[in-house]
Order: sequence, then C-alpha cells, then structure tokens
Amino acid sequence: MKFSVTIHGQERTVELRSQNPPEFFIDGVKTEAQLVQLQPGLYSIILDGKSYEVRVASAPGTESNSGEYDVAVNGVSSTALVRDLSRRVRHKAGLALEGKQDIKAPMPGKVLRVLVSENQTVQAGSGLVVVEAMKMQNEIKCPKDGKVIKVNVREGQAVNSGDSLLIVE
Repeated sequence: MKFSVTIHGQERTVELRSQNPPEFFIDGVKTEAQLVQLQPGLYSIILDGKSYEVRVASAPGTESNSGEYDVAVNGVSSTALVRDLSRRVRHKAGLALEGKQDIKAPMPGKVLRVLVSENQTVQAGSGLVVVEAMKMQNEIKCPKDGKVIKVNVREGQAVNSGDSLLIVE
C-alpha cells in the first residue's frame, strides 16, 4: 500500500511494502515503525523510537472519500490530504487483487470477534476479524471485493503472526 500525504504543503510518500513483518518506507527510505489502531480514528505510532498518539477524522464539510482529514498528533492539529497511490495505480492499470486471498494475522493475539461468515459477500475495506494484541483491538480489513470461502478461526482463539484467519475469493 502506498500513499501520498501532504501536511503544511509538504508532501511525503508513505508505503507499507510487507505486512508480515511490517516494512514501512517514507520517501523510499526504510523506517522503523509500528502502527496499532487503538479504536476507530485513534492510533498509536512508534516511528524511529518515538511514540505518537494520532487522532484522525474526515475534515468537516468534506466527503468521506475526499482524502482530506483532520489529524491531531500528540494534541497538535493539522489538515492532511491523503491519496492512495496503490489504488490509483491498480485502477489505472485495470488491476485488482484476483483469486483467493489468504488473510493472515499481522501479529500474535486473541481473536475477539469474527465479523463475517463463510459464503458471505464482502467489500474491499470492510472488517473481517478483530484481533486483540497487547490489550489493543485491531480490525483486520478485507483487501478486495469478494466472498468469504473459509473462516479458519473462532472467537477466543489465540493466533500467531502469519496464521491464516480466513480466505476471500
């Protein structure tokens, strides 16, 4: 996943090249980072050893898909313009994720909720499973439009990083 983020007129490219283990790049430079969603719109980010609390909300008066967000980093507010460069490139090239997608646990934890069932139709970006790790809840989202063909976990189950949670086709 690759994004262009503009804050105060400064544009940066932020990329997640691998999810297991996570590999982050900022302007093409590998960066030590950890990102955990604490709750919807609230994130804990450790970037190069420094901890940040980041609150994100759609900017008032904008459409939810406009890419403009109010962002507060450790209490300091700004407006950010975020563009999904990965989606733009895939869409432009007429590409999308095809075939079966094995959705894996990004970290060890406990399955709190399974949000879908087998044979259920799902949309890209919709929630699939909620995994608790280090007392934080992480909603695992669907990478593509499709259908859940297999659910490999149940609520209360412990999972390791890389374990298959479910398969979407």
